[in-house]
Amino acid sequence: MGHEPCQSLIGALEDDDVTLTALDGDDVPFAMFGVGQVGDLAYIWCLGTDCVSENAYDFIKASREWTQRLTKPYGATFNYVHEDNHVALKWLKFCGAIFIRKLTFSNQPFFEFIIPSK
Repeated sequence: MGHEPCQSLIGALEDDDVTLTALDGDDVPFAMFGVGQVGDLAYIWCLGTDCVSENAYDFIKASREWTQRLTKPYGATFNYVHEDNHVALKWLKFCGAIFIRKLTFSNQPFFEFIIPSK
């Protein structure tokens, strides 16, 4: 989406309503995630390292709960995911995402999704 991962994380820490870090058993960060607002809309996001797969059981086990914790205050959250990111698409569906439409950013295909609060 036009930002380097480090830029995105710094921006999230400075501007988002909530930014959290997932740590492995040795307290090493393997993912960051959070929620923020653009106007009246709330966006949800997650940026993981390659070590997410090494922590997949705990990450997936906690995903639905944390997705709902972040979404609930807003009623729904949204964002975009690259069409070719099959792992993220499957994970988002598991977390309750509903895919709305296909869009193009910088000549790249993305899906817009929402996660409603339950």
